Amino acid sequence: MKQKFKLLTILTASIIGLDTLFSCGGNNGGNIKDDLKYDEFGDPIFDNVKLNVLSIVGNPDNTYLERVNNMFNDYYSQNGLSAKITSVANSDFYTQLANTINTDPDNAPDVIIIHSERVSKLANDKIILPMDSYFDLLKNNKFNEEDYFSNVLKECKYKDKLYGIPLDVHSGVWYYRKDILEKNNIEIPTDLNSFIKCCNELIEKYKAGELYTRAMDKVNSANCEWTLTKDFGKSYSPVVMSSSGGIEAGWIPQTAVFQNGGTLTDESGYPKWNTDGLKEIMQLLRDFQTGTNSLTNRNISYEGNFVSDDNDYNTVWSKLSSGEAVFSCEGPWWAESRLNEYNSVLANREDLDGNKYQPLGILNMSKLYTFDKDSADSKSIYGVGHCFSICKTVKSKTKLVAASLYSKFMSENSTDYLQGGHLPANKKVYNSDQFRSKDYYKDYVQYLGNPEDYKMLGNTSHYSAVYETLKSLYMDVFTKSKNNISIDQLVETRFKEAVEQIKSTEEL
Repeated sequence: MKQKFKLLTILTASIIGLDTLFSCGGNNGGNIKDDLKYDEFGDPIFDNVKLNVLSIVGNPDNTYLERVNNMFNDYYSQNGLSAKITSVANSDFYTQLANTINTDPDNAPDVIIIHSERVSKLANDKIILPMDSYFDLLKNNKFNEEDYFSNVLKECKYKDKLYGIPLDVHSGVWYYRKDILEKNNIEIPTDLNSFIKCCNELIEKYKAGELYTRAMDKVNSANCEWTLTKDFGKSYSPVVMSSSGGIEAGWIPQTAVFQNGGTLTDESGYPKWNTDGLKEIMQLLRDFQTGTNSLTNRNISYEGNFVSDDNDYNTVWSKLSSGEAVFSCEGPWWAESRLNEYNSVLANREDLDGNKYQPLGILNMSKLYTFDKDSADSKSIYGVGHCFSICKTVKSKTKLVAASLYSKFMSENSTDYLQGGHLPANKKVYNSDQFRSKDYYKDYVQYLGNPEDYKMLGNTSHYSAVYETLKSLYMDVFTKSKNNISIDQLVETRFKEAVEQIKSTEEL
């Protein structure tokens, strides 16, 4: 399943071991073969240079990434330059990379495609190389930092040197039943307050027997007609989230920190996410599940439990499809397949706007985790990007320049790749007619927001401690056995755990 591979989950007990494994690497020792030559036009000469690329990009994104790679190979087929991509699951990627780099360098990849939040760690451990000087050697094909969104590019730097070329930025999104909201004359939410209002209205209509619902999946396609309130159990909850620590844990608490004026890390790379804003939103999310109102200063009332209990990865989709839920959180890489499935099932059943009708909508996380919708930070969305980096094991200057050229080309020509549910890191791609005219852009990518509103983890070499413990905190909030522990205590316990993990690795 895609959800298992999109975000790397490292057990606390293994964090120190993996960090130690990476830290064993040294730099390339300066033993680079000076074999670079230029033609009469000042361009590098490549003579049967084959780039081995190891990628963390999984299904379905890797299919679209391969299209761009094929474009590169076609473009440089007469120049003796080619690249081959091998995809490795998130759960194995970084361990496999470290093992190969340190024990089998002759078979190490030349280029890696990683999440940019990992750049500082890999650069600190000298697994990857700074790329600035190799771009200078391209001469006629310079790399221009101004072509990239600065917030995304910054994540690819370490000590002011460029260690990665950003490809994209993405975040989790809320999928919502657009057809159900429209049928029941309920406005689509645009911020936290209107989200709460929307959920209350859905529950009110359900209690009154006035909520119209319908299924929209292939399994229940025979029953895709509108019906008044069905029996969904003891209570109706319009929001479905995974109780077992789903993808929401990797996007929601991080976004909450940013939208309330905080940052995930400080200047030294230590965690800084234990903010009052995070605590308030985590309390709100606990209240969503319990149906109680602890934020008395916010004048909130609940018609019932917004979030249903005992869900897993599968029920996130099944309840949305059946109409039992209206909102569910998942990655944007699911957008194309789900839209295609649901559109085909409900084709020609109802056309509310005279055009192709989409029963499923996409809502990005802008303004959903702050009560101050007009603040400068309210539009912030926690983002993750993919980037291209060069491994320290590359010993040929010609291949180093080729790897830099490849990274630049793939990023600047990423339009086909973005169909997998991503926003480009390159400004020219983002603003191009080619990108904006694509059906996938019109159908779902445009709803992912503005790349400039995305906020990144921060240039920290302590990724696991900063990020994974915050995910664990989110899961604590939705763990029934911990409902008697205050949110303040949960936050501070996990925060202390993160700091202690970092100190433990620094003492090694």
